[in-house]
Amino acid sequence: MSGGQLHSGNLGAIIAGVILLGLGGVACLMASLFIANMRNGAKARELAAQARSEARQRMSASRVQDLRPLLDAAPDCQGIRLDIQLPAEAVPVLAIEAELRELLAKVTDYAASVMRAGATLQVRAHAEGTQAVIHWRDLDAVDVRPPLARFFDTAQAAIAGASAKACERIAGHHGGRIYSAPDAGGVLGLTLRLPLLADERAH
Repeated sequence: MSGGQLHSGNLGAIIAGVILLGLGGVACLMASLFIANMRNGAKARELAAQARSEARQRMSASRVQDLRPLLDAAPDCQGIRLDIQLPAEAVPVLAIEAELRELLAKVTDYAASVMRAGATLQVRAHAEGTQAVIHWRDLDAVDVRPPLARFFDTAQAAIAGASAKACERIAGHHGGRIYSAPDAGGVLGLTLRLPLLADERAH
């Protein structure tokens, strides 16, 4: 065998080896991706099952709650006044009472911590279409965006971070949301919206 043929044979063997190594690497990569996908799929199914279980537990723990007595029972706030406006008709929602009370307390505590001493916090509840609505407003605010409306601002995280996240979580668990918004043409305040139980209200 000539030197050229030997060199050509060695080169062919090297190329074949490289190709085989590449194919092996691709096969290993595909196998690892397949295993990872299977694990991720199993984890996703596990999380989905857990979420469904928690949702069922929350539904079984939920009761029809009229927002009016919950708001009317709000404790006096140190340093600020409360102006609670409630409708004559019930404002029923399906909720876990303890969690709803926690949300209301956290908002009130935050208001007391950022509003001017002696200022009035107006709390107004009403039914609006298919939603039950609670709105908090600082009646003595002069800024377009007063401190009360900054509950969810990142700049307020040191004061309200954990409370704001807890309120968002509770509202979300009950199919609603809480956010900064104006009401009745006033300055920005906080608004909580929850699904209204219209049939219960009719009764």
